Amino acid sequence: MEIEAKFVLPDTDTFQRLQTVDRLASFALSAGRVKQVRDTYLDTAGRRILRAGYACRQREESEGILITLKGLGGAQGAIHRREELEVLIPSDLPPAQWPPSPVRDRVLQLIGLAPILPLFELRQARTVRGITQGERPVAELSLDDVHVMAGNREHVYLEMEVELKSHGTEDDLSIIVACLRDEWTLRPEPLSKFERALAFFETLS
Repeated sequence: MEIEAKFVLPDTDTFQRLQTVDRLASFALSAGRVKQVRDTYLDTAGRRILRAGYACRQREESEGILITLKGLGGAQGAIHRREELEVLIPSDLPPAQWPPSPVRDRVLQLIGLAPILPLFELRQARTVRGITQGERPVAELSLDDVHVMAGNREHVYLEMEVELKSHGTEDDLSIIVACLRDEWTLRPEPLSKFERALAFFETLS
């Protein structure tokens, strides 16, 4: 289960200030590290995965390709709670050739014999900062400069995510959310990146 808070970042000034701020409420932030993220979202021609309430993401990693199957919906204000299943594959392979895993089983159950195809690509320059309280790692903050590519069109926006880690609690996340909402006046983002990209993609159809 993935539990995270998502916020719209209204401008580059807010984005830059969040890259350098030392604290959020009673929590300390580590120095940021920037990484480039490239995702491709996959589905069948008939959108069988989407119709079942999931998004399937293919992310390029140094050790292979990470396939993530995420449930859609589940947002309450800024906080998203979603089923998340992952498997690492060595190269770009069809689902039947993925390693045995819950992801493979679920995707094959959803698509049957239909081929899986790329829908659109999403690239991010992501600044990642750890959130701690004393020695306790609580969450990971990501500041994302997002570029959605569909055909020859591009959609660009700024977003922030705060994802709970194993030693963090939902009470911790609630405190961080209140700080971002009340002190930073940020607006919750109820949609996932997939849902935002899909809405853009469908305007081109």
